[in-house]
Amino acid sequence: MTVPSFLRTPVTRGVGMLAVLGAIGLGLIAYRFAAGLGAVTNLSDGYPWGFWIGMDVLVGIALAAGGFVMAGVVHLFGGHRFHPLARPAVLTALLGYLLFIFALSVDLGRPWNIWQALISWNHVSPMFEVSWCVTFYTFVLALEFAPVVFERFGWRTLHRWWFQSTPFAIIGFVMLFVFAMTGSPAWVLAMGGALGLWETLMRLGVMRRDHQMPILLITAGILFSTMHQSSLGTLFLITDKLGPLWYTPILPLLFFLSAVMVAPAMVIVEATLSARVVRHKAEPGLLDALGRAMPYLIVTYLLVRVSDMLGRGVVLEAMRGFWPTVWWWLEIALLLTAVALFATAEIRRRPWGLPLAAWATVLGLVVHRTGVAVVGLDVPEYPRYVPHVAEVLITVGIVSLGLLAFRIAVAVLPVYETHAMLTSPDVPTVPPLPQRELAPVSSA
Repeated sequence: MTVPSFLRTPVTRGVGMLAVLGAIGLGLIAYRFAAGLGAVTNLSDGYPWGFWIGMDVLVGIALAAGGFVMAGVVHLFGGHRFHPLARPAVLTALLGYLLFIFALSVDLGRPWNIWQALISWNHVSPMFEVSWCVTFYTFVLALEFAPVVFERFGWRTLHRWWFQSTPFAIIGFVMLFVFAMTGSPAWVLAMGGALGLWETLMRLGVMRRDHQMPILLITAGILFSTMHQSSLGTLFLITDKLGPLWYTPILPLLFFLSAVMVAPAMVIVEATLSARVVRHKAEPGLLDALGRAMPYLIVTYLLVRVSDMLGRGVVLEAMRGFWPTVWWWLEIALLLTAVALFATAEIRRRPWGLPLAAWATVLGLVVHRTGVAVVGLDVPEYPRYVPHVAEVLITVGIVSLGLLAFRIAVAVLPVYETHAMLTSPDVPTVPPLPQRELAPVSSA
């Protein structure tokens, strides 16, 4: 029996540290379920959402946005040269969503009832929409990542079957989602008919059909991800506890824009870390192209953020108080620093330039999301919420387990595609289909 290569690799100090942190996190999770939430958190009736919601949900979901952004760029918008970055981004997103679901079960008082969110239909509840979107998008990510598994084990027949049948599964998912959101059979039939016609025209060669990934699969991923990225912001519109620096009617828009903003930065972070840890050769030309696009994304977000504050007349709030003010300026400072680093070609092309700028962007998003979930909340009748050390260690443990899972996945599966893998007839990345469907697609 052949031993997997990752089991034969000596355990490094970093891997050992991640394993220890993961074990501590799992131990505290076991203690949480044995002793209750009060034993490991400082949450209260006044602050029922805290560090876990801020980091594991709001931040974690945003940092997984690279999956839908890179998949859309590669398979919908003609950015085929970014294909080597798409698979790692999808893997990061898939692990992120699985860990988010796991972390959410730790935060919930009765996690065994989580499935009821899918059957207790409430068409006006943002929580209901988020539950359905996250569930379906996790399935979509699994389907997007499936070809990597097929290639690893040589399952060409299953790969071909996946390519042909996945669009029909997606049509079913979307129709069910539309019915859950609207309760209207007319809308369900209209959506099913439109998607069915689209797929038929692609199979007939009338409309473009991607030669590696079903278009409807990528479209569904963008649909579900876009909706719940913004709806996470909607959840905080129903609270009157959020300070003026963070509360705004356009919070859903800011959540979506910040998720799109951080997606290329997370791809850069993942690629540069992988180059060090798993000795994967980074794609400097592709990463530099992402870096050149980052100032536009960050500036767009900042303009909307500041313009909203000007429109609401709360700019002076950035000069009052202590922690909310410090937190707001920290977010702005990190993002302005990222813009300056990304926009300076001499810095961007240095080995440390892109990673530093990307980390500044990621930390800027972390500050914004934790500002909404923790720092910006104020309930005078309750003691100010400060995260329990066990809350922090549990989150660190879950993140450590995710990093270990990523390392194992890239060691076992062909996550990183080389140019030879993309072009060699001996290692096809697509199932054999009629030549008309395999024809290269123009970037136009």
